[in-house]
Amino acid sequence: MLKLSDIIRAKEEMQMKKRIVFDKIRDMKYISHLDTIRFLERLFKKTGITIKHSEGFTPRPKLSFGNPVSLGDETFNELMDAEIISELSNNEILELLNSNSPKGFYFHEIYDVSKKSGIANDFDILIYEIEGNTSNIDSLEKLLNTDEIIEIKEKKGKIKERDLKEKIGYFKRINNKIFLELYNISPKGLFIIAKIDSKSIKVKRMGYKKSK
Repeated sequence: MLKLSDIIRAKEEMQMKKRIVFDKIRDMKYISHLDTIRFLERLFKKTGITIKHSEGFTPRPKLSFGNPVSLGDETFNELMDAEIISELSNNEILELLNSNSPKGFYFHEIYDVSKKSGIANDFDILIYEIEGNTSNIDSLEKLLNTDEIIEIKEKKGKIKERDLKEKIGYFKRINNKIFLELYNISPKGLFIIAKIDSKSIKVKRMGYKKSK
């Protein structure tokens, strides 16, 4: 006869927190962050994979994400945490998600993480690949090589400044591409300061890493 502690342990094992790695490319890059969340919620329902929900009057699926991706940017090795209630293996979940996903949305890894783990805490560097014409890449490279990159914003009638140079971990130029590591910010602010039209360049977010 099973003990109560064994039953509780078995239920906890079925409710593992999964970290899911996926790509959002091609036409899927044109759906917003909120629409991406809605799409994933529908996808889990379609596959029959149960996501644990929050408690309260408006329960929501327990899904969490990294920094939102700018509309129109392709993203590779994007991260999502999901509290899944299932007896399926990670490979079986992976196959179900991919077999029901449209082109441009591909899942390529699932692994277990602690329930206390969080994407924002586990990773603080975002990796980007930025491609454009020679003029735009010259302007961006020149900005990145300056000692200070001051961003000025007005919020609630107050002017705020911050040095984006402190948010740059590493960069390297190869031909008309710049490979850039940023501390939890989007490169859009850099484009504005460099007076680059973001529509004229191609941005790919290549993944996450943890600073040493």
